[in-house]
Amino acid sequence: MAPINCAAMVINAGVGLIFPNTQRAESLVITMFVPYLISVVTPFLSPQISASSFSPATCWRDTPCDARTTASFSGPWDSYNYSPASRTVSPVSIFTQDFTLLSSYPSTANLSSNVLIYDFGKEVGGIVTVQYKAVGSGELGVAFSEARNWTGRASDGSNGRYVPRADGALFTLVTTTSNGSYTMPDASMRGGFRYLSIFTTTDHMINVEVTKITLELSFQPTWSNLRAYSGYLHSSDKLLNRIWYAGAYTLQTNAVPPNTGRVYPLIGKGWRNDAWLGTKGHSILVDGSKRDRATWAGDLGIALPSVFVSTGDFESARSALQLQYDLQSREGELPMAGPPLNFYGSDTYHMSSLIGTYEYVLYSGDMKFLTTNWEKIKLAINYVVRKLDDDSGLLYVTGANDWGRTSQGGFNTAANALMFRTLITGSLMAVWVQDEISSRWEVKAYVLKAAVNSAVFNWDPIVGAFKDSNVDSSIYPEDGNSLALYYGMASSIHRKSISDKLLTNWGPIGAKCPELKFNIVPFIESMEVKGHLAIGQTNRALDLIRRSWGWYLNNPYGTESTFIEGYLEDGSFGYRAFSGYEKDYSYTSHAHGWSTGPTHALTNYVLGLQLVSPAGAEWILAPQFGDLTFVDGGFTTPLGKFSAKWRLIPGGYDLSFDIPLGTIGTLILPAIKTGRPTVTSDGKELDLDEYDGSTGHATIIGVTGGKTAITVWY
Repeated sequence: MAPINCAAMVINAGVGLIFPNTQRAESLVITMFVPYLISVVTPFLSPQISASSFSPATCWRDTPCDARTTASFSGPWDSYNYSPASRTVSPVSIFTQDFTLLSSYPSTANLSSNVLIYDFGKEVGGIVTVQYKAVGSGELGVAFSEARNWTGRASDGSNGRYVPRADGALFTLVTTTSNGSYTMPDASMRGGFRYLSIFTTTDHMINVEVTKITLELSFQPTWSNLRAYSGYLHSSDKLLNRIWYAGAYTLQTNAVPPNTGRVYPLIGKGWRNDAWLGTKGHSILVDGSKRDRATWAGDLGIALPSVFVSTGDFESARSALQLQYDLQSREGELPMAGPPLNFYGSDTYHMSSLIGTYEYVLYSGDMKFLTTNWEKIKLAINYVVRKLDDDSGLLYVTGANDWGRTSQGGFNTAANALMFRTLITGSLMAVWVQDEISSRWEVKAYVLKAAVNSAVFNWDPIVGAFKDSNVDSSIYPEDGNSLALYYGMASSIHRKSISDKLLTNWGPIGAKCPELKFNIVPFIESMEVKGHLAIGQTNRALDLIRRSWGWYLNNPYGTESTFIEGYLEDGSFGYRAFSGYEKDYSYTSHAHGWSTGPTHALTNYVLGLQLVSPAGAEWILAPQFGDLTFVDGGFTTPLGKFSAKWRLIPGGYDLSFDIPLGTIGTLILPAIKTGRPTVTSDGKELDLDEYDGSTGHATIIGVTGGKTAITVWY
């Protein structure tokens, strides 16, 4: 009998005995047993994996390899790339339990009765093998932690029960041997950690000498070369370079094999990461490497654009988005979280999936994906269009689940900013597929914009910022005000005062979040960074990136390679400790894709390379300088490599770009407000199509692809 049929029969029989009432039994099967059943039978439905079936230069286990084998761009920026050169890695240092350096690795180390801490030097994840010699008998224990704070005899939190250290450790029996080896079970694969703690437990005398530690990396499963990024960035600021690449590496650790999700329903002790994530693809983007290891739609709004300009992992992105449409309800609602969670009830996350769909098609040029899913996309857009208030044109939120903010509902500002962007991007996608509904959605977008900027509704003219909703002036939210700038919902006369108001939340290590008190949330800060850049407040954006992302990246207690889900104002790693995570500080994820906004922001705004139509057939180059002296960067689409570079010189700057032939673009060139600049190329002066003295920008349209170098003189 097929394993899934057998398991289903057992569960149905058991439920029938416990609950003779058929309706109650069916409800229990749907809400509790079905997700568990999926987790149980996953090993039978997906290719079997074996700890001995890997080699350093291959993809994850039996996963088909992507054709990509080399990076699209190579140069001095490669030194900032955190990604390992091999799928098999080992620690770099060995510490005692009090973090006294014992030795560098490789080196043998004696456990005796001590705890040894093996530091991989960065975030990693996968299957660990420990080789050892032993005299005596007992148990060998291994535990994992992303942060230095939770090393020792129990792992940091990941199983979702919010019980500190409930993940515990993995154990294996040890007897006298000169060639012992322990490989952790596949179901216990640890998706994200930096530190591996090894110890013994025994009532007898035992001496264990650890001779070798290896880790088979599980992330980015379809890549044989983990450093084969399709994008790059290099600037005059080394910290910003490190931040860009740490964002890219965070996203890479979030691209996982589809049978390595965290199980649901949650287990009480230990952890299991062998749930099926619902995709037919070979790799999928999830929220975090350690946890939750599921696709959360809201996270995609920040994660996807950063993926596209850095790793260029269209496959994992497509898997995550297709999952949304595969699980769409009859009414059009998209899931908040995919399998094995299968949560619904969030208008904001629903719209994030739609905006993410636009970003995916914009960078990938995957018109087949768009046309295949178009009717579902329309159904999803119309699902939220039906929630527009007939009188005001504003979105009235009824699906109130959200990212963790204190409250959601009604004419919420952040939700209306997402609605505005959903209508605008929906309209653009409709143009791409030649659907006449485009103009109707666009009209609704600008009706909404007019209403939300009115003092009758969400705008507070005294404070100079948006209230949380039309009836709630208790806070002036970071998410709503940031998105209003980023997505262009804020009126031009309001933009400067919104940016000023956002600055009042800043502290020495980031922007304090009014809608989640005591917390600093890089997900929302990512929106703020892009909001400042969208209105040309470059120095403010760079300042916030350095003080928040720079603080964490330089924090020796963190991963020093990826970005944290969030943290408290006092600098402790207890994100949502008092508002959702029940004081389990160790539960915080230290490699969370929703925190990678600067990677896209630095490419899109500071380098200034932006796409306008699918795959970059049309593009814009609009650099912003801030306090930098040069930026060099690029990314890859199916049309080819897009790259640009600007460098300040006395009296102006040099700007060069290499864009695929057959494309057409617009240059928006920073200048000064006191007079038109002179633009030259190959010794010839170029005509300007527009000069805006109020902003000091010159525009040249109809620029063809190819290699071009210009100089702008003030």
